[in-house]
Amino acid sequence: MALVHMVAKGKRQSILFIDGDAVGPVQNTDMCFLSVQESDDISSNKLTEILQDYVLPAGRKKALDLLLAEDRTEIELKRRLIQAGYGESIVASIMEYVKQYPYLNDVRYALNYMRSVGTKKSLLEIRHKLTEKGVSDEDFEKALGQYREERQESMEGSSGELCEEDIEYEAVLTILHKKVAPGTPLTRAQKEKLYASLLRKGFGYHIVRKALKEYSTVDEDMK
Repeated sequence: MALVHMVAKGKRQSILFIDGDAVGPVQNTDMCFLSVQESDDISSNKLTEILQDYVLPAGRKKALDLLLAEDRTEIELKRRLIQAGYGESIVASIMEYVKQYPYLNDVRYALNYMRSVGTKKSLLEIRHKLTEKGVSDEDFEKALGQYREERQESMEGSSGELCEEDIEYEAVLTILHKKVAPGTPLTRAQKEKLYASLLRKGFGYHIVRKALKEYSTVDEDMK
């Protein structure tokens, strides 16, 4: 036998707990139909019915809806399911189900993120953000390799292989272009301010130095 405890979640749902462990959200009407009430002792057969016919199908739909709405990493999806009230064992079962579909892919997630911010952020910033999202070092490197290949293909007439420093350099130039027009005379103080800003973003000193040297000039009369 298993002891039932239900915590209200809005007017129509409750979070179901069995023997003190979270199971997941259930519709109050479904529990009424199954004659399951607060503090009931239910049989293992009844518990299996609740899990297989109600909790898991709803959880799987919830997971797929979240993935169809936007790309998420595996850890992000787990967090969202736990926040929704699903217990760890139920989340593990849902994740196994979701992995049958092509929606959950941390390499693809990382690659799409690089595509969206690769000309605005340093690779250090990107890596830090993706690590927070749960992307492993291995998946990051795979995505970076694909991103580098894509950028290489987009550079018509380029010779040699595009390296990470080339990507960083282009990002620095893009950021500079938004701050100041190419060739604009800068005072040393202005240039030092730009140095500090770009270094804080995680760009390497020699890359920033090279970009600033080629992008602008120091007006000696404006020190």
